[in-house]
Amino acid sequence: MAAFIASALARHRTLPEWARPHPVSVILQPAETQNTASPRRTMPRIMATVRDQACVFALTVLACGNLIDVYDDMAAWALTVLAATVCGCLPAICSAVLRHLYQERSPNPYTSSPYIHWTITAAFILLCQFHIGPAIVFPDASDATGFTVDSLVQRWNRLLASFKYLICATPPVGADAVSLPAVWTLALWCALLASHAALIRKSGLRALVALPILATTVVSALLGTADGWHPVALGAAIITILLPWLCARYDCWEPRRWLAALLVLALGLCMGWGSCTLMPRHRLILRDHYEPPLVLRDSTSPLSGLRSYAKEHRDSTVLTAYGLPAATAVRMAVMTCFDGNVWNVSGCTDNNASATYRVMSSSGGERGSGSDDAERRGTASRGQQASTVTFTIGEGFAGRSWLPIAGTPDSIRLHGAGNRDNLFYSAETNAAIYPGGMPDGMTYTVEGRMQSMPSDADIAASASAKRASPSAGIVPQEIGTLASSIAGGRTDGGAMAQALCEWLRSEGWFSHGLHGEHPSLAGHGSHRMLSMLRETGLVGDSEQYASLMALMAQELALPARVVLGVIPKDRNGRLSKDRAKQVNGRLVTEFTGNDVEAWVEIAFDRYGWVPFFPTPDETKSPDDAQNLAPPNSQSSSLRSSPTPANPLREDLQPRRHAQQQADSTPPADHASPWLAALRLVRLLALWLTPLWLICGGAGLVTLHTMLRIYRARRDPMPRSCVMSGWCTLTELARHIGMTGICPTRTRRMQAASMSRQCPAVADAIRTLAEQADKAAFANKPVTPAEALEYWRNVDRARSLMLSALPRHRRWLAVATPTFLRSEKFNAWLRRARLPARRRA
Repeated sequence: MAAFIASALARHRTLPEWARPHPVSVILQPAETQNTASPRRTMPRIMATVRDQACVFALTVLACGNLIDVYDDMAAWALTVLAATVCGCLPAICSAVLRHLYQERSPNPYTSSPYIHWTITAAFILLCQFHIGPAIVFPDASDATGFTVDSLVQRWNRLLASFKYLICATPPVGADAVSLPAVWTLALWCALLASHAALIRKSGLRALVALPILATTVVSALLGTADGWHPVALGAAIITILLPWLCARYDCWEPRRWLAALLVLALGLCMGWGSCTLMPRHRLILRDHYEPPLVLRDSTSPLSGLRSYAKEHRDSTVLTAYGLPAATAVRMAVMTCFDGNVWNVSGCTDNNASATYRVMSSSGGERGSGSDDAERRGTASRGQQASTVTFTIGEGFAGRSWLPIAGTPDSIRLHGAGNRDNLFYSAETNAAIYPGGMPDGMTYTVEGRMQSMPSDADIAASASAKRASPSAGIVPQEIGTLASSIAGGRTDGGAMAQALCEWLRSEGWFSHGLHGEHPSLAGHGSHRMLSMLRETGLVGDSEQYASLMALMAQELALPARVVLGVIPKDRNGRLSKDRAKQVNGRLVTEFTGNDVEAWVEIAFDRYGWVPFFPTPDETKSPDDAQNLAPPNSQSSSLRSSPTPANPLREDLQPRRHAQQQADSTPPADHASPWLAALRLVRLLALWLTPLWLICGGAGLVTLHTMLRIYRARRDPMPRSCVMSGWCTLTELARHIGMTGICPTRTRRMQAASMSRQCPAVADAIRTLAEQADKAAFANKPVTPAEALEYWRNVDRARSLMLSALPRHRRWLAVATPTFLRSEKFNAWLRRARLPARRRA
């Protein structure tokens, strides 16, 4: 042994150094902290963030789509919405990027401290709202520099005025610094809230991302038009994107399961398309239910101040028109209501006769005006030509409210000191009002269309328009009798109107009643009209003649109204082309206070509103020795004395009892309560279309399951009935997310897996498994009573298994078809089961 050891040591000493064994020292050191997150864990989060922000961007743009036809400028709308959406999503994108870059590294102050994060976000959004965005999209609104308190207050007021302008103005409103801040604000804040809600990963709050999108869609629809801009396509696109996105956020979306994916997409498309198609075309919009703060009911009649122009500004220039065609009348106020004392622009007993004045839009004011708009479209091809007229207000019109307009305006552009927010326009009468009073030297341009006058023969052969004539209030009977005698059995409306106009011009005398003229009282009420026909003679100016002709026309069922404006007169008071002068190649017409005139317009089917000038020549002045009474006034009806019911005087206050009586009278036709209930049910069904579609699908699944159980319970073979009961129990276990219930396993193995996962029914499950094995393999036959008792035990076990889940997830587990379930869904159901101590 010693020799063997010695020889081994000798061989060891002969080995080279590298082959000799050396002692190894092991030093244990703590592992270094990982500086980077696992790529397998980070990449899905990045892709989910990209998906969420892309969906937010697309849905925000679609949610603002209802405002496209309001602006009628696709390029301006797209630039504003896209820029605002990018600015709104930018803070959330930066937050997500920094969170991924600095994940598990040194803390990032922007994402670790919520106070710093929201402070930076608020500062950036305010910068985009009031400075960056307006400077890029509508630079005219960024006139103030810096962020002083006054500038912020000014910009805030401008933002509120933008929303008010969208509600008041008649679409299209145009794309400018007055209207675009509204859609900029909607897109900016929708993108901001939705993009930050998309970063929420808590399962109970992931659906909050849909609230800003839906709220913006509703607000855009309320601010939009009655028809909307392709509402069916917009609604279908929003729901088609939103529904799969919410499924993906809840980890219930698996593109590999192509059948389930196609069903979800088809459901979203059907919900969007069906609900939008079944809804009424004319939807609720705020513009139809908002009355602008312009109250004209108690205003003074514009016709009452006609003589003041001739008295105070007879020879001074009150208005200058550039580009106005020669011998063209310029209207100011259009009066449709007569209450027995005065003609006015509002206060009719028939509410449809009163004109509605809205804020004048920058790109048009006469679109969508109902019957008048259809009438203008029908006459657009009959002698209308485009025109551009510029008006300058003189000293005589300074401080007045009614804006002179020529033709049918398509747009009104104010220059200089004019404020477009203070300009109201009526599409029914083509009249505009500037309530604050027009300043001296105010200049504006009217772009529109001039309608050529039809010939006398065409007018005589025309029939009056079939429209409701405004109620003339208290009209003396003598005026109607005189009108019938003048008409002389004529049936055409144009012929009757011409007869009235010619009779007044030939039988009447002209006088303003000023110093040095024949006495002529002011006013145009019932008392003044009767005094012209009975006592003082047919003497007056355009105020009286226009009122008298309009009343007589309405007594003959002709739709008539009184217009106050200016006309280029000659010395006889008739339209003259010589008043227009060529200055630098452009027609210039100067109007004086003596050119202020009142005339009558009557509506005809073919030509719309046609003007009539019933005032006699201004050179036809009466003498004291002449008989001023017209020939028709010698009838007994005009010589009759006034009755107590119709006194020969005018009230100082306008009479409102007729209107109050009309307002207090209940409607004759009452809708049936059953029809009202059916209409309410129809509206609820339309609005709740997504809900009842989902509930209908869940009900079909539940009904199918119940039918399967019913057929299995009614199996005529007791042995097969028992085995079907066990199969029903295992199928329910798989539906609620239990594992290890493979059909290839034995019943004992399945019962063991179910008992481990649901201890509350462990004993009952084992008993049911043993009874099913006994029925399958024993030679003893199973009686119907034993099969019935077995199914009762199965029902108890099913109830206990379902009660272990929360209520909403219990319904979801029962109502979801098998082919739509995924492993993630089952895992989600497994996590929803109650703890073992509660189940016990």
